[in-house]
Amino acid sequence: MTLLPLDDITVIDLSHALAGPFASTMLGDFGARIIKIEPPGGDIARAWGPPFYGSEPSYFVGLHRNKQSVVIDFKHAEGKALFWKLVEQADVVLENYRVGVIDKLGLGYEAGRARNPRIIYCSVSGFGQTGPYRDRAALDLILQAESGMMSVTGEEGGRGVRAGVSIADLTAGMYAAYGIMTALHARGRTGRGQLVDVSMLEGQLSLLQTVVCAYLGDGKVPGPMGTAYKALLPYQTFRTKTQDLALAVGSEKLWKDFCPLIGAPEMTSDPRWHNNAARGKNRESLIARLQEIFLTKSYDEWEAILVPAGIPMGAINTIDRVVEHPQVKARNVLVECEHPTAGKARVVAPPVRLSETPGGVRTPAPLLGQHTDDVLRERLGLDDAEIERLRSIGAVGR
Repeated sequence: MTLLPLDDITVIDLSHALAGPFASTMLGDFGARIIKIEPPGGDIARAWGPPFYGSEPSYFVGLHRNKQSVVIDFKHAEGKALFWKLVEQADVVLENYRVGVIDKLGLGYEAGRARNPRIIYCSVSGFGQTGPYRDRAALDLILQAESGMMSVTGEEGGRGVRAGVSIADLTAGMYAAYGIMTALHARGRTGRGQLVDVSMLEGQLSLLQTVVCAYLGDGKVPGPMGTAYKALLPYQTFRTKTQDLALAVGSEKLWKDFCPLIGAPEMTSDPRWHNNAARGKNRESLIARLQEIFLTKSYDEWEAILVPAGIPMGAINTIDRVVEHPQVKARNVLVECEHPTAGKARVVAPPVRLSETPGGVRTPAPLLGQHTDDVLRERLGLDDAEIERLRSIGAVGR
């Protein structure tokens, strides 16, 4: 049996929607036991469809593999008591309620630490646990706007647009998983848990670091540039006779190799374009000349010329092409799992490859409350009669 590197870690996952669940998925893929505690109505994302796998929203099926679902009603005193019993045996509590809600429920970090000094709480929020914006409701779109991410995304001269994925949520989820792992490592040295405060705003700013530093360096407010990149040229997409290609000439050596390949060796010594600084000052004339050249051949013709020479280029694939991509197939990036109601479902495998202790998709997304009885029996030692009693009074669900 393959060792799973986090199989000695138990996470009590109170999170919902995307940011928190993405973090617990990352941990679960590598063996952490994820006990997903849901309210009687379930995670709000269980209703986020279409599209569907069978009767299940594809959004939920793709995100929640390797987890157990337990339904507990925190409005019920005995429901809270069950939570604390689980916390006493756990390593991590993950939550992304609106700031202050978990404390109002009486389930916050200070109360948890009093019961289990080794517990790590990770709180994911829009703006963080402190500061004047801490109480603001925040979804991904709001943070893409507030952080400045939208202001640099979109076509040049146009209005900023939302990224094609919920990048503020996903980035916060990755930082949450990173923060939890860092806190677990620290606990191994100190024996104490701690609070991990993850802000979607700061996650976006970390991605925008080069843009922020560019503004601090020259005082010019960055705007959207379409597929282009301010620091390097040419670094954007171009039209060909057949389909667009993405081109990234990232060094002066590549530029000197590139120009003869496209039939324009004189461009390497042209004072307007001979180095990256000059190309930046004369961006408009450079892009116009390159676009003129690329329209003389098809994408396949350019690929045959540039790729063997080591020039970074690629196709702008639609998702239907990506799932059939030869590299995606060769690396088994999409894996199949059998869901109890959705049937066979393909999901994206863990993107981190470990040679000795690999992660994987071991179980599909759970049905609501599917593991309530199992967890209460195995973790807390409750018998069937006690579980039925708790169910009859509404402390737990099915």
